[in-house]
Amino acid sequence: MSLQSIMKKSFYVNIFLIVVKIMSGIFFGSVALIADGIHSVSDLLSDVFVILGIGHSLKPADDEHPFGHGKFEYILSLILGLFIILIAYNLGKEVVMNFNDPVVIPRLITLAVVALVVFVKLYLARYLIKKGKEVDSQIIRASGQESLTDVFSSIVVFVGILGVMIGKATNIDFLLKGDKIASIIIVLFIFKIGTQIVLEAIVALQGKAVSKKISDIYYDLILSVPGVITVDNIDMIAYGPYYQALVDIGVKSTITVKEGHDIALKVSKTLYADEKICHVVVHVNPEE
Repeated sequence: MSLQSIMKKSFYVNIFLIVVKIMSGIFFGSVALIADGIHSVSDLLSDVFVILGIGHSLKPADDEHPFGHGKFEYILSLILGLFIILIAYNLGKEVVMNFNDPVVIPRLITLAVVALVVFVKLYLARYLIKKGKEVDSQIIRASGQESLTDVFSSIVVFVGILGVMIGKATNIDFLLKGDKIASIIIVLFIFKIGTQIVLEAIVALQGKAVSKKISDIYYDLILSVPGVITVDNIDMIAYGPYYQALVDIGVKSTITVKEGHDIALKVSKTLYADEKICHVVVHVNPEE
């Protein structure tokens, strides 16, 4: 399944959630649910942003970009994180400025709406994180993490609305602020995930090694090439959706230079046969 098709599913789900949250918040009188709907707008915009950007990151190598355009994915993640932080700031500012406005008591049906939202968003978040790990895509995982905060924020909304209803029934004034307090907590969730995405993108732009689980797959693949006695070292660097591989192999010390070169060439061809590999360097060591 392509990266873009994965994100399109997220796009359609977020359209549904935006309509449900904002319309329910307006009709049933929940400020927190409206705020949560705005959070989902940020999800939708990030989906559009990622869908358009992934197409660029998957472009093949050219003269100016010999390793391809994979790192554009990390730039996407960085911009996405900064955008989410901006959303958190503006939403938080709005909630604080209107904190002392008259309290609107949400209707009971609002709780059922929030429960539905939590179920749908949890499924989407787990789907994106799982697919992001399967295809080793940071931007997909980042979208999944951002969606997961939507689950937490919706749970906070549920608690906040319930608090307002209890406050109304028991005449406990501070509980009447539950809806707006929930909105502030949502803002903190959004800010946290935005910061996390920015930091992960900065680390990736500096050059990040792939996980041992992935490099071990290629280790075994190289070792299966005829003539390779040992894999002395393998360094693999993530380059967006692609990998660079720097490999040291051990061959018999008694063979000719040409024979050693031919084995190294077989290793390169074997790795390049994998569409995830964008660049390979093979160094040959004589083994006693």
